[in-house]
Amino acid sequence: MKKSLLILVAVVSMVLISSLAWACYWDGYGGGPMGDPMGGYSGGASQGFYDNTAQTRQDLAAKQGEYAALMAQSNPDPKKAAGLSRQIASLHDQLRSKSQAYNLPAPGTGYGRMGGGYGYGCW
Repeated sequence: MKKSLLILVAVVSMVLISSLAWACYWDGYGGGPMGDPMGGYSGGASQGFYDNTAQTRQDLAAKQGEYAALMAQSNPDPKKAAGLSRQIASLHDQLRSKSQAYNLPAPGTGYGRMGGGYGYGCW
């Protein structure tokens, strides 16, 4: 009896945890099958934003990868890390200003993972 109760509690816990993950996938910032993360804003403006910021977003991803690789070293160079951090912040600022030009919410200010600007969010 105790063993079956323990198994039941474990299964219910797994179901509840996985339902949170699915809720974030379907409705959270990631968009999921429901559309892109900014699909509800300004009609097609989000596509123009994506098209015009493709290179900036690629540069940002490259700098973040370079920063992560640098920090994974046993003895990272603090000057190089500071420089990369400044470049990453600059790229974030560029994306934020371009999103405002398209009348879109800045990254991290809406619903979704890590943002939760309205008190919502998945994680």
